[in-house]
Amino acid sequence: MSEVAIPIFVSSGAFKSRSVAEIVGMALAGGLRHIELGSGTDWDPAVLQPVRKTAGQTIQYLVHNYFPPYETPFVLNLAAADEAVLARSREHCKLAIELSAELHAPFFSVHAGFAFSAQPDELGKNLTGVQRFPLERAHQTFVESLRSLCLFGDDRGVRVVVENNVIAPFNLVGGMNRLGLCATAEDILLTQAEVGSPNLGFLIDVGHLKVTANALGFDREAFLDKVGPHVAAFHLSDNDGIADRNLPFGDDAWFLPRLADFPQATLVLEAYQLELDQIRNCCQVIDRARSRVKTV
Repeated sequence: MSEVAIPIFVSSGAFKSRSVAEIVGMALAGGLRHIELGSGTDWDPAVLQPVRKTAGQTIQYLVHNYFPPYETPFVLNLAAADEAVLARSREHCKLAIELSAELHAPFFSVHAGFAFSAQPDELGKNLTGVQRFPLERAHQTFVESLRSLCLFGDDRGVRVVVENNVIAPFNLVGGMNRLGLCATAEDILLTQAEVGSPNLGFLIDVGHLKVTANALGFDREAFLDKVGPHVAAFHLSDNDGIADRNLPFGDDAWFLPRLADFPQATLVLEAYQLELDQIRNCCQVIDRARSRVKTV
């Protein structure tokens, strides 16, 4: 019995431009019809114009995290201790959910919260010296944010999907994670249980998972087994296990054999700064992997 293949989406970060208009143009020219609009795009007062012009007819879109971008950037954090940052983060997510509904996207995906206060240019670096607050406090704030957003999304037919955090070895505090939520399977299952909404799902970034499993010493395969029932999507890229580098990959990538276990999950290529041929090659690698039938 054959099944209709779920399309492979390409992250806006995969293109060699930060301009949404240019990204849309390159996608059209390259025959790419499924695009995730995510972090790393430049603000423009008309940033949504090319998206709205092509949505539904020539390109199907997903909205991810910090999109649309802002003229004055900020760190989106649904677990923020700063009330102004928290309010702005929640408001952004509501706007992104409404945009997802407008674009007929099935879900809006957002990064799990942080237990620190940082500036945009500090992300991805050593964060152990920035202002921190208790991870447990961040978790409770994050759960409150998600409960509200799941209700908001449900009213608009949009699921809320949370991406697992990356914890690099250089960001451990006393050998432990004190910076990011939803980094382990236990974190994700606790969040799922406490939010208690069927409108909540999870996006597993395999690059984040590889780095975090290495830093915290857990088995990434066991992680996927535990969170499997709650997985709605994947971000696909590779790295060296030390830092999240969003590299392209070939048929030997560690995560590829697992894709057949998640036939209903949305797959997003999130390797960065690629040539069009590299994008196509990675998409072909993904397509081959998910179509394999596991043999016992």
